[in-house]
Amino acid sequence: MEIQRNKDVKIPVGFRFYPTDEELIIHYLKRKVYSLQLPATVIPELDVFQTNPSDLPGDSSEKRYFFSKRTMNLNKCSSGYWKSIGKYKKIVAPGNNQTIGVKKSLIFYKGNCTKTSWVMHQYSLVTSFSTQKITMPEGEWVVCCVFRKKVKRPAMTLAKNISKIASPSCSSGITEIS
Repeated sequence: MEIQRNKDVKIPVGFRFYPTDEELIIHYLKRKVYSLQLPATVIPELDVFQTNPSDLPGDSSEKRYFFSKRTMNLNKCSSGYWKSIGKYKKIVAPGNNQTIGVKKSLIFYKGNCTKTSWVMHQYSLVTSFSTQKITMPEGEWVVCCVFRKKVKRPAMTLAKNISKIASPSCSSGITEIS
């Protein structure tokens, strides 16, 4: 039995898609770029850069994967934009340490400058990789993994917890007897 989660994605019941970076590059992105058969149709095509992450298909509480075309513009959509953070992370082939791709992290900003908890990891094949320059043609397929970063709430300090527990209540009805 198969369940259709998106219009183009069919997965077996109980199936979970948790690929490694290397698996995404070797078994999905490389095959997509070279028009080879994919191992499964679990990654739909979608222009992620022109879509608000909250409007993307799929379960927003899970990581969602999409094939998208790489663009050189500012990655803007009508409600915000994706901003690159940090450096490219090399992805190497298992066993031979050859660079097969790169991963770039982006954060979604609403409007002009409000940072959100939406994160994208963009996976790209590389035509060349050196310490000086990474070459990737525009319009090339990329895999985008979009998810909502869990916001850590500051833990209450031990002193605050103790003071809340030990503070007397005006309506406790307890009177001190001497």
